[in-house]
Amino acid sequence: MGTTTYAKADGLPKQYKQHQRSFLGLMLVLSCAFLITLLPDVNLTLFRLLNGIAAELPNWPLLLITDLGNGVTLGVITLCFLIKRPEIILRVIIASVLSLLLVPLLKQYFDMPRPAAVLETLNIIGETRMSHSFPSGHTASAFLFAGTLWFAYQSHTIKVFAITFGAIVGISRIIVGAHWPQDIMLGAIVGLLCAYTAAYCPPTQLQRVNNALMLMFLWLVLVICELEKSFDKDIIWQVLLLRWGLLFTAATLFLRQYNIKQLLIQRFASKTQ
Repeated sequence: MGTTTYAKADGLPKQYKQHQRSFLGLMLVLSCAFLITLLPDVNLTLFRLLNGIAAELPNWPLLLITDLGNGVTLGVITLCFLIKRPEIILRVIIASVLSLLLVPLLKQYFDMPRPAAVLETLNIIGETRMSHSFPSGHTASAFLFAGTLWFAYQSHTIKVFAITFGAIVGISRIIVGAHWPQDIMLGAIVGLLCAYTAAYCPPTQLQRVNNALMLMFLWLVLVICELEKSFDKDIIWQVLLLRWGLLFTAATLFLRQYNIKQLLIQRFASKTQ
């Protein structure tokens, strides 16, 4: 995914001098777009335009794309990233906690109806929901991940990829009929702001065995969450295959990165000393 920069380039304050200007420019663009979508006619027109795409495409690819913003799916993708960059685990945890607090609070406060509760005709793919539309949680999660990549790497290619990933997930939420354009724009802003705030946390260099234990714990939590969701009859097999395939990939990357036997020996040796 390009050249990575650790240590000095990933610390403060140099990191912010290198990233802040372009990030603020991105936030300005998103804020202007958000203000435009607050106009009812613009919001409805954009929804109709994008939601109409659903009638032209098969359901399962759209469900796969929109599931990339799901907590478990995106959590495993993030875990794969953390296996290669364990020094920013704490940064990701802080950003995730902020998002988990902000998004539900905003949803409850505004309590805005979803498109299915307002429009008589629209394309709905997947679960039909009526309330708590504003902002989009899937989009917030996708842009939180995008923001994390933005501040973790110097490569412009990775930055473009990250924002494109978030945008695709956000647009998919409109196509499947789950959210309005204004929900997507605010979700993107919230996700990026959470990543921006967490980026103030400098990289934390833990012992290799501690990194491994934290990653193993996160993987087990995601497996438990997915085991519970896998019994949902509404989930199509393609989505289940995606999630379990990602979990298997994360486990494979972890085993390649860490020698479990050696780590356990080191762990027990440190306790006996």
